[in-house]
Amino acid sequence: MDSDMRKSFPAWTPPEIVAAYSEKNINYLFEWQSDVIEFAEANPCNIVYSAPTSAGKSIVAELIALRLALTGRKVLFLLPYISVARERLHFLQRAWRRVDVQVAAFVGAQSAPSREWTAAVCTTEKANSLINHAILDGHMTEIGLVVIDELHMVYDSSRGGVLESLCAKIILWNSRNSSSAVRLIGMSATLENLEEVGLWLNAKVIATHFRPVELHERLCCGGRIKDLKSDTHIRDVPKRFRVADDPECVLGLAAEGLFFRKLVLVFCSSKAEVEKVALDLAKILDEIYRSNQVIASRLDRAALYQIRMNLEQCAGTVDTVLAQTLPRGVAFHHAGLTAEEREYIEDGFRSGVIMVLVATSTLSSGVNLPASRVVIKAQTRGPAAINAITYKQMSGRAGRLGQVEIGKFVII
Repeated sequence: MDSDMRKSFPAWTPPEIVAAYSEKNINYLFEWQSDVIEFAEANPCNIVYSAPTSAGKSIVAELIALRLALTGRKVLFLLPYISVARERLHFLQRAWRRVDVQVAAFVGAQSAPSREWTAAVCTTEKANSLINHAILDGHMTEIGLVVIDELHMVYDSSRGGVLESLCAKIILWNSRNSSSAVRLIGMSATLENLEEVGLWLNAKVIATHFRPVELHERLCCGGRIKDLKSDTHIRDVPKRFRVADDPECVLGLAAEGLFFRKLVLVFCSSKAEVEKVALDLAKILDEIYRSNQVIASRLDRAALYQIRMNLEQCAGTVDTVLAQTLPRGVAFHHAGLTAEEREYIEDGFRSGVIMVLVATSTLSSGVNLPASRVVIKAQTRGPAAINAITYKQMSGRAGRLGQVEIGKFVII
């Protein structure tokens, strides 16, 4: 199931929905997506599927859910983080209202005031509460489908227990109410023990290795860049991007990416390190802008100033680091910012106004951002050490379907 053969949307898909995806530069399905949707339509069982980042997992579940929602049955979308949930919410509300399907929010402080909705986008904790109330109040029969994004979070030490409890309740409900069973669809890019999870959820397991956007994985050590898989020497970081006090070339690789008109994501292990790297990058880029008017012309100063004003309006003041980095097209993203501040920064990067974004691993899970170069300053020891799941999530931010053609990922 790894073909890049292009398929049309299912015949039943309303043209308004096709148009909504076209606005995201998604004009067709890949063969694996079409196969999963066809299987789901022919077999009403639970499904767990795995595909690499940028393979288009979300659209599969969205179309399966939409077909059910159009019949009046309720569907829930579960996402682990508020920022990811809000991004999905905004798209579904914008798209599904065109076919008169109301999408409610159960995210952060947002909760729909009544049951007058057909679809709901929820964080895991909110979804668990919804399921509890539906069982206690006798409304569980109204729910037809629960979609679980980032299913690997069931193994998360801090949040996995809630997701496991939610799934267990649905499995128990289905065992006792076969005529009104709630279908489960789970997806992940990093879930390795698929068969085990599929057995637990009584689900059909489907996996593909297809990735429509080519990903180049590199390792940089001492300024020498090697292919991560073959260990073959590719090139050295150019001298003009070698910076004093930057032996790992984090700053140099980010600056090089910007020089070649790339949007760059830099991941660091801590909030303090994120802010330091953002400040250092802003200083380096300031020198580049002064010496290269072509690169300087890419700065949309008016739009950057508007982002600053938006941040000041929502928080009452602008973070002192952001005040210094934003005029250079650099921002940071971590849990120390409010959800609204993070959203303004994500939108700024997504639009290309913010050209370099330095972030902690929180940003690596699900938020669609059009980075064509990702640089990871990896920590291999201690509590902030990078693990395999985080590695895959971070590298997957390079080269998003419908946004860039090739993703370059460098781990340092």
